[in-house]
Amino acid sequence: MIRIFALLAALAFAAPVAAQDAPPTAEQIAAAKAHADDVIARSDAGAFFVNVTTTEVPQAKHTGSGMVCVFATGDPRDSISFYPVVEGGPPHGDDVSCASWWETTFISMFATRYPQAYPADDMISSAVADIHRSWQNVVPVEGEFPVVSLQGQEEPLIAAFDAEIQGQTRRTVVVLRNIDGWTFKARATGDAQSPEATKMGTLAFAVSIPGGWEIFQAAR
Repeated sequence: MIRIFALLAALAFAAPVAAQDAPPTAEQIAAAKAHADDVIARSDAGAFFVNVTTTEVPQAKHTGSGMVCVFATGDPRDSISFYPVVEGGPPHGDDVSCASWWETTFISMFATRYPQAYPADDMISSAVADIHRSWQNVVPVEGEFPVVSLQGQEEPLIAAFDAEIQGQTRRTVVVLRNIDGWTFKARATGDAQSPEATKMGTLAFAVSIPGGWEIFQAAR
């Protein structure tokens, strides 16, 4: 794997968090705040998410875990999801995700607090098994592939594959870390045999986990 520390160069691949030559205008910030409010409201997520937008990038923070969801202003596909409560599983609000399109890559970011405190190795094995169940002709990506990281962050667990779903071959990647009792996971799916899914998925993960957005802002 290649770790990319040149963060600002990597941002050219990520429209929602792209570096700009000029500071955002008041109108851009207001539009971003309005979009984050809309995503929270239509996802019925107000009891567990707050709007923390301060720039041109719409953001919603999961108050339990500290995960910061990053959206693209005005995209109606942006969403926040809650997962059914099952016996022995997390209570409502402790198993959540948010999803957005970053250019041609679809990214979902998850935060889950399992009562059993599963090890990270077990959780990525489970995520990889889900890919094999849901996709066809799953082939691991061989050799090096690009990874975006933020200074000072622990390296996450990463697995990348080319696989088929609904008759199309796509690249899909899973990124995962356990932090303070929470399992944080990103799933990114993009163009087949393209490095963009790993770039975008690892960037989204890096800025969304607790403290990531602050590191990113300091580097801009």
